[in-house]
Amino acid sequence: MFQSAVLSRGSSMNQVMTFFYYFAYGSNLLGDRIRYKQKGAQYDCNGRLDHFRLEFANYSERWQGALATVMEENGKEVWGCVWKMPNEYSESLDEQEKGYHRLMVPVHTPHGVILCRTYQYSDLQADPMPPSPHYKLVIVEGAKEHKLPSEYIKGLESIKDNGFKGSVDVDIPLLAKLNVKTEL
Repeated sequence: MFQSAVLSRGSSMNQVMTFFYYFAYGSNLLGDRIRYKQKGAQYDCNGRLDHFRLEFANYSERWQGALATVMEENGKEVWGCVWKMPNEYSESLDEQEKGYHRLMVPVHTPHGVILCRTYQYSDLQADPMPPSPHYKLVIVEGAKEHKLPSEYIKGLESIKDNGFKGSVDVDIPLLAKLNVKTEL
């Protein structure tokens, strides 16, 4: 079916893995965003997760809109980035992805299929809702930064956001113009 990350990248089974592969499809596509908390993250390659679709659910106070998740659906695909994460960032990444559960998935990359950790929102029955313009911008710019397929980027750009105007609780340079204080 697929090879483990160790075998697919030319390592021997006797080596101790000092890192894990993480497949990011949401805000962690953007280098500035993932390194905001996960300083040791190293971009490895782009990848495609087959038989899943990108969905937005669960209102986030931090982002003022819904968050990205992946949902199983035959014939669909989600593009993203594969990051090499030092093992010492495992708990920190879990904490950042609170409300999500770990999922090990086979990701198709230029190097072959790599078994990656990703995260799926834990309430699989949550109603879909739109993301904030801020969150959508981070995802789209991350996709552009890593040169995901142009048709996929167009699909991301076409996602309807919730129109939120104001500040979100994420301090990265990309959001400076959108993070404006609104008058009460």
